[in-house]
Amino acid sequence: MINRDWVLLLYAIYVPPLIIMYLLELIAILKHRKQFFNSSFYNIFGVLAVEIIAACIFAWFVFRLPLYPIVNRIYASLTDSSTYYLNFLSEFLGEFLAINRFTALHFPIRHLQFWRQKLFVGLPVCIIISFPPVGHLLAHSTAFAESASIWLNMVIVMVVCNSLSSLFYGACLIRLCLFSTTRHHKVERNFFLVGFLTMLFSLPYMTAMVSHLNNS
Repeated sequence: MINRDWVLLLYAIYVPPLIIMYLLELIAILKHRKQFFNSSFYNIFGVLAVEIIAACIFAWFVFRLPLYPIVNRIYASLTDSSTYYLNFLSEFLGEFLAINRFTALHFPIRHLQFWRQKLFVGLPVCIIISFPPVGHLLAHSTAFAESASIWLNMVIVMVVCNSLSSLFYGACLIRLCLFSTTRHHKVERNFFLVGFLTMLFSLPYMTAMVSHLNNS
């Protein structure tokens, strides 16, 4: 079995439960939004969950379309560009979520005011900065050049974003350990776990995409 087959198998096993998990979380957030889930954390997480579900669906077409040449000629360019864009967007949104947790724990007094002002600026920024890594796909270039460039951009963004997120979550963990008796410790711990696990759960998916590009 070649590497691409292993990637497809991993994707088929891993992604459906991931989509179901995010769907259940989205339903819970939307159902109880006014009572409990109206903070900046849930706004960012909700956008990230929708984006990850969309990315997983588009990525499935990227993995499957090569098996259907007629369909592939029609939709390949659109699905490839959309999938890679959504991959970059998920990394930037994940970084945005990590920053949110960092400010909540290290700057609790200014946290609410800061995110009330910056939340709806930061989300469009994440959307905009996700375009440059895939911008060259709109130009006329060889398939090899496109694949190599996307692969390099994806590796760079994945490494940088996850490294920075790990630093932010590491700082959050230290803060939680040092102030384990504070009033909102349990709530902040749960928020930390959700954000950190979201980052971890995204790694196999991004690794599968990078491996797919490397073997395409």
